[in-house]
Amino acid sequence: MVAVLSVGLCGVFALAAYVDPVAAAAAVVVAQLVLASSVFQGPSVPAPRTAWFVIAVGGVAATVFTAWPDLLAGFDGSESGESARQSGGTLMGVGPAAAIVVLGAMLREMLRRGRRTALTASVAATVTLGVCGTLLAAWVPAAKTDEGRQIVAIAACAVAATVLVWSLPGPRYLVAPLAVLAGAGAGAGVRLLAEEPLDLAIGAGLGLVGALLAASGRAIAATLVLDPARRLAVDAVLPLVFVGPIAFWTGQLFT
Repeated sequence: MVAVLSVGLCGVFALAAYVDPVAAAAAVVVAQLVLASSVFQGPSVPAPRTAWFVIAVGGVAATVFTAWPDLLAGFDGSESGESARQSGGTLMGVGPAAAIVVLGAMLREMLRRGRRTALTASVAATVTLGVCGTLLAAWVPAAKTDEGRQIVAIAACAVAATVLVWSLPGPRYLVAPLAVLAGAGAGAGVRLLAEEPLDLAIGAGLGLVGALLAASGRAIAATLVLDPARRLAVDAVLPLVFVGPIAFWTGQLFT
């Protein structure tokens, strides 16, 4: 089930990048809502309904600010104004959105009824998942770069192949290298199918690094939620969280 959900999200990301940036933003919001839903069945977070709201609001805010950076633009000639108007996309919306998550996590604890049990764990889980949700917004500016469609496709396919192989039974010391190789191969395969393929080093490098980060996401998800039956959303989305920034930085090479 984890592989199906993760591969489905990867497919939506890749297809949305070929439509327009608004579609890419909508796809990212879907993934952010899936990640926010993890508080209902994953980490032990008291008052999960309000935690879900904080995580979702932070993620959606990051996507909105990233897709429409003029919302954060300063005066003409200011550094923030110039950053907001970069045609290749910007990540300037992640910082304010992360601040929203932190403030929201603190506020929800203040408004909680009862004895506020597991206060530290509750804040930590909410902030961790919320900040991860904001990082998903990196896929939006990645799609806006000059070679964004191909970059998103390579990165998404690398994640999908890695997750599929990672889900196979067997010892991790054998499955993990195979998953990385499969992800790197899938990314390189997408590059070969493109009409105007990226430079070999960049395309292969993105596939390999994307596969490594996707495998790292699956491994870290297992430490966040120990029970495999309760970490569906975290397992499915965390690889995309880790790979989004590297896709964005690769896209900046072509702006």
